[in-house]
Amino acid sequence: MKKRGVAKSGGRMRIGFIGCGKMGGAILEALLEAKIARPADVRVCDAVPERIAQLEQSLRVRGAAAETVVRESDVVFLSVKPQDMGAALAALPADALARPLFVSIAAGRRLAWLEERLPGARVVRVMPNLAVSVGLGMSGYCGGSRARGRDLKLAAKLLACTGMAIAVPEERMDAVTALGGSGPAFLAYALQAMIDGGVAAGLEEPVARTMALQTMLGTAAVLAAGETGVADFIRSVTSAKGTTAEGLAVLEKSALRTTMRRTIAAAARRSRELSALA
Repeated sequence: MKKRGVAKSGGRMRIGFIGCGKMGGAILEALLEAKIARPADVRVCDAVPERIAQLEQSLRVRGAAAETVVRESDVVFLSVKPQDMGAALAALPADALARPLFVSIAAGRRLAWLEERLPGARVVRVMPNLAVSVGLGMSGYCGGSRARGRDLKLAAKLLACTGMAIAVPEERMDAVTALGGSGPAFLAYALQAMIDGGVAAGLEEPVARTMALQTMLGTAAVLAAGETGVADFIRSVTSAKGTTAEGLAVLEKSALRTTMRRTIAAAARRSRELSALA
C-alpha cells in the first residue's frame, strides 16, 4: 500500500481547487504569490467554464475535471457553495480519496458530514474571511478524525499565506464563523456609521471616508502589535474632559456593547442552523 502524505512536484506542492469563486480564487492567488505551488502544478475545476478560462489566462493554471483534480493534487481545496457541496463530492473518484488532503472552506459543512461523503479521506475544515484577498485574512480551522498532526501543520502553512489562521475545536466553528467570517461586514457597518458622522459634522464624504478608513487601519495596526490591550489603548487616547471622553460618554450610554454581542450571537446561531441542514 502506498504511503499517504504530501508529494511534491519539482519541490512544490500540487494544489487543486474544486470550485474557485471569489474566496477560492483569493486563496489560489495567495498560494501562487507565496510560491507554494507553480501555476503548472495547479488544477482547477469550476462549474462555470468562463471562470476556468479566466483563471487559465490570468494565472496560467490548468483547468481540469474534478476527477483529475483529485488524482493529480496533493492538497485539494473544496470551495464550492455549501448547497452544491454534496453533488460535487459525489462526483469524486472513490478510489483516489485517500491520498490528497482535502481542505473545505464551505460554511456550515461539518467534518462528520464531509467525512461521510469522502470515505477514507483526511479532511480539514476552514472558515476564512474575505480579507484573504489582500493577505490579511482571519481563518479558523479544525481537523477531521483521520487528519494527522502534519496535515494540520500543512493547512496552517497554506492559510498563513492568506493572513492569520487559528486552530479551534469544531464546536467553536460557529463562533469563528460569526466573528471572523461575518465580522468584516459588522466592522464595515460601524465604519459607515463613522463616515456618516464625519459628513454630518461637516466633512465631504471622500474626506470622511479616507479619514475613517485610515483611523481604523491605524488602530488595528497598533493593537495588533500587541504592546497594549484594547482597554489600555482607549485610556491612552482619552484625556479627562477632552473630545474623546465626550464621545465615549455617548457610547457608554448607548446599547452598542449589547447590540454587538447580540449581533455575533445571531450570526453564530444562524451558522448552527445552516450546519444542521442536510
